[in-house]
Amino acid sequence: MLSTPTLSGLREAVSEKYGMQKDTIGKIYKKCKRGILVNMDNNIIEHYTNQSAFLIEFSEAATGHFQVTLVEV
Repeated sequence: MLSTPTLSGLREAVSEKYGMQKDTIGKIYKKCKRGILVNMDNNIIEHYTNQSAFLIEFSEAATGHFQVTLVEV
């Protein structure tokens, strides 16, 4: 569970959980069951339910940052 339900809070939680530098995490996306990819923002994170299960995927961008995708299961 996020201490603060914001994009910054999610970035911090991912950083702590996976031992990554917070500033190396670039865009964070949510991919729903229908395959729609959404760029996460504070509004989406506030309405994300605690019961939602997802897989987390990391991919490295050309800029050296990591793209994080939360895939609903």
